Amino acid sequence: MKWLVVLIVVAGLLLAGCPQTSAPPAAETPTTPPPELYDKTWISPGKVEIGNFYPGARAEYTLSIHNGSDEPAEFSVSYRVTENTADGYEPAPAMAQAWVIIADPAPVLAAKETRDVLIAVEIPGDAEVPPKWEFQIAVKDVTQTGMVQTELACRWLVEMK
Repeated sequence: MKWLVVLIVVAGLLLAGCPQTSAPPAAETPTTPPPELYDKTWISPGKVEIGNFYPGARAEYTLSIHNGSDEPAEFSVSYRVTENTADGYEPAPAMAQAWVIIADPAPVLAAKETRDVLIAVEIPGDAEVPPKWEFQIAVKDVTQTGMVQTELACRWLVEMK
């Protein structure tokens, strides 16, 4: 009977397998967008949330821009006042445009290229700001022609400490 119990325990361990002692290989970060987005111009993320922000602080985030056209394109990256804010948020104060730093406001992207642009928000220590406010970073392909031209926007929701 004792041997039967030992045999069952050993068989269970063999069937379950041994845990790996080494970590599984890390998945590589894709350098190209998925096929369904390769031929489209897009930005990512669509929304950035900054919490516990305070005067004197700095927050940074990268905005990815993808040129989906077959030709090189110049983009305009700019600050924009929000017309419609999220529930509970106010439009950014008038002086907020001076607090937003765009590392490359006019990137030129090759065909099908994706590039990260650093966006920083740095509030002066003596600034008076609402508890929750919002602005947008607008991205436009300035090489577009025609009557209808697309502009993409990333919402920035800022919540103060």
